[in-house]
Amino acid sequence: MIFFVAALVVLFDQLVKWIVVTHMVVNQAIPVIPGVLDWLYIQNRGAAFSMLLNQRALLIGIALVVVVAIIYVNRTYARGKRSLQIALGCLMGGATGNLLDRMVHGYVIDYIYVSVIHYPVFNIADSAIVLSVFYMVWRAWFRKESTRDVLKNADEVRRD
Repeated sequence: MIFFVAALVVLFDQLVKWIVVTHMVVNQAIPVIPGVLDWLYIQNRGAAFSMLLNQRALLIGIALVVVVAIIYVNRTYARGKRSLQIALGCLMGGATGNLLDRMVHGYVIDYIYVSVIHYPVFNIADSAIVLSVFYMVWRAWFRKESTRDVLKNADEVRRD
């Protein structure tokens, strides 16, 4: 399940990025909802909020570790938990979409700008990452699955 969801996220993310790159120039803004939302093509050489600027190798390494960790969590904890698998797939797809950009271009292609609040420019991969993390935090907080249940489930998976 997570690989299917991840593939959909990567496909959609890369398709929109291709459209942006082939139809816009860097730093070009196109109002979608004037004063609220723009397409703004930028080349992000850092991570969120431009942290770790120009640390391409480190950011590629972090993304690879995240993808491996997601696969591990899926195998040891998410079996039979469809909503968690979908969230993990979104997280993996987002990480992979931005990883592909870094490996191919040396930067991440960002293009969604919420101008009404001057929020940093982002992309579909970023959105998938943020939404999946919010969901998993909500799930952990409100579902209150006990540590004992988590460990029991992981132990059962290891025996299979």
